Amino acid sequence: MIGALFLYKLKFYLKRERNPWRVVLSIFLILTAVFYGFLFGTLTQILESGTIDNISKDDFIKYTLLLIFVITLGRMIFPGYKPLKQLFPKYYPLSVLQRYAASVFNDLLTPYFFYLSIFIVSGSLFANTPDSQFLVSGFLFMICAHLLRRCIQYLLDFSLKPAGVLMVFMVLLLLAFGVYNIDYWIFNPFYVLTAAGLFIVMGLVQEWSIKESRIMKIRGTSLKTNLMLKLLFNNPKVKLPLLIGFSVKTGLLLLDFFLFRKNGEHLFNGQFVYWLFVPPLIYFTYVFNNIWAFWFNLWLNLQLRIGDYKAMIIQAFFLMLPLLIIDAAITLPILLLSWDDTTFILTFYFTTTFSMLLFSFLWSLITSKKIATTFQINGSTSTWGVMVSMGSVFLLSTISKFQWAYVFVPLFLILSAAGLWYSIVTYKNWKYVLFNKLKKG
Repeated sequence: MIGALFLYKLKFYLKRERNPWRVVLSIFLILTAVFYGFLFGTLTQILESGTIDNISKDDFIKYTLLLIFVITLGRMIFPGYKPLKQLFPKYYPLSVLQRYAASVFNDLLTPYFFYLSIFIVSGSLFANTPDSQFLVSGFLFMICAHLLRRCIQYLLDFSLKPAGVLMVFMVLLLLAFGVYNIDYWIFNPFYVLTAAGLFIVMGLVQEWSIKESRIMKIRGTSLKTNLMLKLLFNNPKVKLPLLIGFSVKTGLLLLDFFLFRKNGEHLFNGQFVYWLFVPPLIYFTYVFNNIWAFWFNLWLNLQLRIGDYKAMIIQAFFLMLPLLIIDAAITLPILLLSWDDTTFILTFYFTTTFSMLLFSFLWSLITSKKIATTFQINGSTSTWGVMVSMGSVFLLSTISKFQWAYVFVPLFLILSAAGLWYSIVTYKNWKYVLFNKLKKG
């Protein structure tokens, strides 16, 4: 089956390359990949000879491997997000292993991996080193990044059983552990190969999860699930930014925890940038400050049936609540183990969260932005909402330095309540503007 798929793809590319301009472009890209490989090999030899002492040869190779990993993983959202598609229809009599292997192999038969492979091979040859360190590690990092990308996209693009969702969190924990011990395993192909094997196992579990989920839907035996959870996690335009935000925030908190346990120092020295990632700010700046644009049909349905903004706010609150509970369950234990000031941590976290929650209904009403793509590079929430949210986090973070700054807590609670009240009393006028923005763009 894999051989037949390879021949089909080869025939497809050869037929497509009959265009002379495509031939010229392909030759140019091949030469470009070889040229970059030549530059990499030349720099490696120069660093090995000691002519340049600003960076060591091992560090240069390490950063190159990390760049390969990041670029391969980043293709998931740049230049645009492309959903993960099933290669074969569900009625094809193929096993889970066959489906997964064919899908991965089909992904690797793309121009990006072809040109990247040329760079890795040429870079290894021009480096003129006695071992194949970069050759083996380069391909392993490329494959690991792609397998990790698939694990994340399974969660974004398909309805998974709990086992499939659990695999995603295991992948994130494995990635956090790998970043923490990167200097230990980065030049050991055995550890990278082990990581690739774990990603494959996780992908197989997720592929099985998709199949079982479809079988349950066909049989009509699927369990009833909470409607708000479906609206939160089954919306493709919501899942990707929330997952990115969750991954970034959780990864930084775990990295800070490891650094504190190892060196006794906090990430960013515990200054302003650090506190930006403590409250759930990233979820509001990505999604929740523009909630009606992400769930336009929900808002329109509520408007036509109820027309009361108070009732809409209650529905939106329960929509955001599951993720906020998960965030608090992960964030607070890490912070309480890393910082001694329990009063400050609890006051800061809950005050900022409560303030952003109440203000989100105002931003979603008066500064809404139409969501056209799965991940908008130009931002999916208002600039004013982001600036006010970040400013509130900054002001409240001063409590850690000055006791008198606790006076900001009641002030923010009053202002947040006022923002909520203003959104309710002005909804009658703003609802027409909101409709025109989101429907017509």
